Amino acid sequence: MSILEFGAAENSYLPDDIKPSRHVGVGLSTKLMEENPSLTSRLEVNLNKVIEGETVDSEELRQLTAEPFDVVLMTNTIDFLTNPREVYRTAWQLLKPGGIM
Repeated sequence: MSILEFGAAENSYLPDDIKPSRHVGVGLSTKLMEENPSLTSRLEVNLNKVIEGETVDSEELRQLTAEPFDVVLMTNTIDFLTNPREVYRTAWQLLKPGGIM
């Protein structure tokens, strides 16, 4: 299973028995994400920097569309977004058909 986690930091909100093959963290602090043992890779991205009416303004996230994810997590993230519609649109583009958000 592959997981993309928006708002990633030092902890993930996954049960201990879930060990994804790919778990990409997207957050504001690489330092905090480095403390998270669940993450297999990390992207420092400001989710509040968007192209209005479109998506998050991040080339790194656009590159991830080549390998979409089974699951997109946004635990405790939506409260901090200034443009949630664009973030949700980005998440949808990165989710496999039939995936879970």
